Amino acid sequence: MSIGKLDRSFLNFALSLYVPSFFIQLGWGLVTPIMPLYARSFGIPYALVAMVTTANAIGRLCSDIPLGTIADRKGRRPLTIIGPLLVVVSAIFSGLAQSFYELLAYRVLTGIGMSMWMIARQAMIADSVDPSIRGRVISTFQGVNMLGSAAGPAVGGIIAELWGIRSPFFFYAGSTFVSFLACLFFIKETMPKHQEGRERKLAQKVNVRTILGLLTFPIMMAAFTNFTNHIRFAARGVLIPIYGGDVLCLTTGEIGLVLSASTFANLLMVIPGGYIVDKWGRKAGLVPAFVLTGAIFALFPFTKDFTSITIVSALIGVASGIGGGATMAIAADLAPEDFRGFFMGFWTTIGDIGSAVGPVIIGLVADMYQIAMSFYVTAFLMFLTAATTQLFVKETLKKEPIKEKGAK
Repeated sequence: MSIGKLDRSFLNFALSLYVPSFFIQLGWGLVTPIMPLYARSFGIPYALVAMVTTANAIGRLCSDIPLGTIADRKGRRPLTIIGPLLVVVSAIFSGLAQSFYELLAYRVLTGIGMSMWMIARQAMIADSVDPSIRGRVISTFQGVNMLGSAAGPAVGGIIAELWGIRSPFFFYAGSTFVSFLACLFFIKETMPKHQEGRERKLAQKVNVRTILGLLTFPIMMAAFTNFTNHIRFAARGVLIPIYGGDVLCLTTGEIGLVLSASTFANLLMVIPGGYIVDKWGRKAGLVPAFVLTGAIFALFPFTKDFTSITIVSALIGVASGIGGGATMAIAADLAPEDFRGFFMGFWTTIGDIGSAVGPVIIGLVADMYQIAMSFYVTAFLMFLTAATTQLFVKETLKKEPIKEKGAK
């Protein structure tokens, strides 16, 4: 696989981006199955349970654009080092939290740390990877993330059963510390040296005019797709544990296995999904993914036991994987060369709004009606997004992509 303009060996590339990403996602996955249950242990209603996800999104939301600008001024590497270290600290304090609102504060801090890492890594990909292979590289990158995410929930659920519901947070801190060490020793700056001075100088000029220039109809419709895509993943992370725990009475270990089944199924689609978005276009992956995801979300209320919810959860993973890394590929396709960090901050902000708003709305629907209605509302939103993506989002993949020597 060619890495375009990346002037490093694949091994070094893997050590600098894939390895730290794996351990960050492994840690994230460790607390996924117990997060809603941990929040519920403070005696709060469903709507507030979703706030643990929202608080993390708020941390990212408030810092995405400023951090994107910093990435353009100071480079990508500093953010990839500081971000994981901040997550380590916040994970430890989350496990020691004595109140729900204290937990929310630490989740905001986690969000800021994750934003540092995510924006920097996206800018690195935009710097380094040619558009003709971008879908495959991003899809593979997300596949590495999914390996960590897939292993995390099952292990985290078992850890919680063995040592208590707080214990996965400390394992989360340990896993992310490994990521911090990998970033510290292996990550190098990807911004070309001959461009650093010019791009950093231009980054100083980011202003209202720059922001308004992004608010064109094609970009905003693509951003809406990104917005809904984040709601899709937030819904899966909130609804499945609540439904599995409160309706099906599953254990934390079983809930972790259900989530892992979804992630492993998603992982199987990494190579096919990346090929689809590079061969036939970003929309060719996204539209079917949203249609199928909507249909499968509507099946969850009909699951009655561990086996049936695991099967449906796995189907969600397959459907989600069809889109590969399409939304991130669109962002990299659209990002202006002189403001890549800023644009990635803007793009991530839109997604984080979805992550922040989606779980609260889902929780409110569950409180006002029943949890089954939350699945149906999510399904409707998926169908709506499939329609708007097909009708209004412009294809960003070039018809005649640049061929790299040695590319497969």
